[in-house]
Amino acid sequence: MNADNIHGVIVPVITPINDREEIDQIALQGIIERLIKAKVDGVFMGGSAGEGPLLPIHQWTQLMQKSFEFTQNRVILMGGVIDTSSAKIKKKIRILKDIGYSYVVITPSFYISIHSESEQFRLFAECYEECDGMEMIAYNIPSCTGSKLSIKVLCDLARRGWIHWCKESSGVADYYTELIQKGKDAGLSVLMGDEVSILPALFAGAKGIVPGCANVDPATFVSIYRSALQKNFDDLRKYNDRIIALRKNLPLAGTCWISGIKYALSVLGFGNGKVLSPLEPLNDQQKAQVESFLSSSSLS
Repeated sequence: MNADNIHGVIVPVITPINDREEIDQIALQGIIERLIKAKVDGVFMGGSAGEGPLLPIHQWTQLMQKSFEFTQNRVILMGGVIDTSSAKIKKKIRILKDIGYSYVVITPSFYISIHSESEQFRLFAECYEECDGMEMIAYNIPSCTGSKLSIKVLCDLARRGWIHWCKESSGVADYYTELIQKGKDAGLSVLMGDEVSILPALFAGAKGIVPGCANVDPATFVSIYRSALQKNFDDLRKYNDRIIALRKNLPLAGTCWISGIKYALSVLGFGNGKVLSPLEPLNDQQKAQVESFLSSSSLS
């Protein structure tokens, strides 16, 4: 296992479910195959877009097992072990270890948010011991966890060799710029998860992107990443405009940002668009907006 293998476009894959809120394995396989065909560099299962923390443990385990089988080592595979305590997170790490995962993604534990540096360090120290050689990827998403990962703690963990990567989804420019700059000296690289911040983060030195809208339009995100590497500024402007349109018409289509992405995939033939209860589905007007956008975009 080599942390340097993590690069490029990592898609935080949605979790298709049927009307009984069971994993739709056929749709899941279809989504993964479509992403691999689009030449993404990796997939991230059970994250925020994947509703990972909302799944019962048996369904979460099934999602991780089937995703491992469907990817067949063709791309980087990350599993989110996002939960409310060290004990629950470590249990998920053990499950992924038994399945065969190499990469686990860890947020701060939540519900009772952890804000102090000692709490955050304790969590990652305990998880590092449990990982036993698996690669930990830190995940900063304060909008979901209620706490922001300390840059000081992240750099300390990196200097110890415990982490090499952080997925940054706050979208706060001062934070991610400082994280990228200080992370370089500590051996920590950043993956940008906020779509609006992709371009400035790549220019600041981020090593990859983790965009939810890539579930629907992976080609645009593969293209913007490659254009950034080549410093093709004309193409960068074009693809960035496309990303802004995707965000406006999919995540911002309804009350719950996941609903627009899932519904768009259902229109493309993958699943039924259902989100886990009690998340809000799109109404008829919002569905029509998504359908109109997809039609005008010639997505398939």
